Amino acid sequence: MSEPQAIRAKLTELVSDFDWLEQHCRKQPELAQHAMHLRLAAALARNVVSGSLEQQPVPPLHIAVVGGAGAGKSTVANFLAGAVVADANPQAGFTRHPTAYVPASSTSPWPSYLGFLGPLTRLSEKKPANLDEDVYQVQKVPGQPADGGPIGSGDTENPLRDFIVWDCPDMTTWASVGYVSRLMEVSALADVIIYVASDERYNDAIPTEFLQLLVRAGKAVVVVLTKMKEENAAPLAEHFRNEVLAKIGGTGDIPPVPVVTIPHLSDKERGDLLKAGAKHRAQLINQVLVLCSSPKEARDRTVKNAIHYLETASQGLLEVARHDLSELESWKNTVLTGKKTFEERYHNEYLVGEPFKRFDRARQQLMDMLNPTGPAEYVGKAFALLRMPFTYVWDFFAKMMASKDMPNLPEQTVLSNAMTGWLESIQAESLRRAGNHSLWKEMTRSFEGGLKQQALEKFNTAARQLELQEGDDLDKAGRSLTEGLSTKPGLLMALRAGKIAIDVAAIVAVIWFTWVPQWYHLLLLPVAVAISHTLAELAMRLRVETVRRSARVKREALLEETVTKSLAKWLEELPATGGTAVERLQLVLRRVPESLAAIGRAVPNTKG
Repeated sequence: MSEPQAIRAKLTELVSDFDWLEQHCRKQPELAQHAMHLRLAAALARNVVSGSLEQQPVPPLHIAVVGGAGAGKSTVANFLAGAVVADANPQAGFTRHPTAYVPASSTSPWPSYLGFLGPLTRLSEKKPANLDEDVYQVQKVPGQPADGGPIGSGDTENPLRDFIVWDCPDMTTWASVGYVSRLMEVSALADVIIYVASDERYNDAIPTEFLQLLVRAGKAVVVVLTKMKEENAAPLAEHFRNEVLAKIGGTGDIPPVPVVTIPHLSDKERGDLLKAGAKHRAQLINQVLVLCSSPKEARDRTVKNAIHYLETASQGLLEVARHDLSELESWKNTVLTGKKTFEERYHNEYLVGEPFKRFDRARQQLMDMLNPTGPAEYVGKAFALLRMPFTYVWDFFAKMMASKDMPNLPEQTVLSNAMTGWLESIQAESLRRAGNHSLWKEMTRSFEGGLKQQALEKFNTAARQLELQEGDDLDKAGRSLTEGLSTKPGLLMALRAGKIAIDVAAIVAVIWFTWVPQWYHLLLLPVAVAISHTLAELAMRLRVETVRRSARVKREALLEETVTKSLAKWLEELPATGGTAVERLQLVLRRVPESLAAIGRAVPNTKG
């Protein structure tokens, strides 16, 4: 793929991501205003950036006339066009689709690049302005007449011959999916925005927010205040500058926003725009020409500010995605909390009370290995016989003092109960938060649709693998106790000899320290020999207990590796798999910055 094709693909990808985010917002009423921001971003990419990539000729430049209901937009559009062509109607919201007015004398080509006006289709014939469809229409404006001649007969130069004037639908609500979206499409296209507000409703919330959005997007704006008394024009304009414009901050290379006033018009001024209404028309056209003294520079400013807005505002636009992804993080935290509880239950309900009796057998085998062999075997048996009385007494008291072992729950029972508790905790949290976000609602439906059974099947498979592997591990650990000694005959012989030597030393010590042995001193001999044996047994017990503790730690690690880790990962990823909204959100978060960076480098005249 060539570089130009790759950039166009990035642009298409970017527009697709913004469009998808917009539709995602529309499903959530509290995010309706974000939907308009995203529509503007997509429209800027379609209508401004795409045209620059295609190197569309300049002129024409585009003027969009926007404002709230009943503000007088169509009258202002007529002033700009120089003829009564727009359907002025007292009914609020009468204009439902945009109409472009093109001077009959214009020789500028009609824009034809890919993505122009997005979803809007051009009408082939004239239709009323209240046609509520995703369409736009283009009307030719008759040439301005020579003095005394009929309309269209003269050659008087039209100062806006290089401009297309757009009469747009009303801005009344952010939530409208229809005509307001059409308004956003044309507003993004415009090189100059004419914002119209009436005396009665010059500071309505929604139109003012729309004005703020356009200024922050870097659009060149002219404000037209209408329908006031002549004597109120100057104070109203000053008040608007102080109360509205002063609070708006823009981005990029934005010229100052001029304010033009058009007081109540007489019927003659409305009908004779070029003479009776000339003074109002002149001040309006002058402001447009000041902003667009050079068509090329004006278009470069439009493109530069569009790119700048997309780059600087993208983080804010993506906050919609990040808000949703924060719910995914909450879901993951819920899963991980359940995982931790699962592992704690396994530790407390099984491992703490599990004796692993195979290690006791290994300890006894170690003690048996210390018994001497060959001729010394008889010496070892004699010492065993000698300590037998003490051993019986010791075992009797040990059994009396020992607490009875509580029966331990089978491992599989503990695991099954812990898994059920894990799933039930997630399901309960999903039900609790289902009203707060669609992610939790979707997961609630998944539980109702068999997610719990699916999770249990995965768990049973993992639990079988755990059972097989842990049996092997315990066997290896038990064998390591005896094999480690049996493979070292020199050490084993030294231990056996050392044990006999200690027994002999104990007997000699008893005889030596009793000076003149009496018959009752013989009772000390079993004690002395038993103590040495007990010390050897204690050493073996400590060795076995070390291996037993290590086995418990390994068992917990094996449980996590074989069962809980894989199940947690599967549960964590459930909301972001299978074509869900969260999966697309993650994709959008990754792609939008990449696409903007590539487009910003490719579009000419956007730096500096």
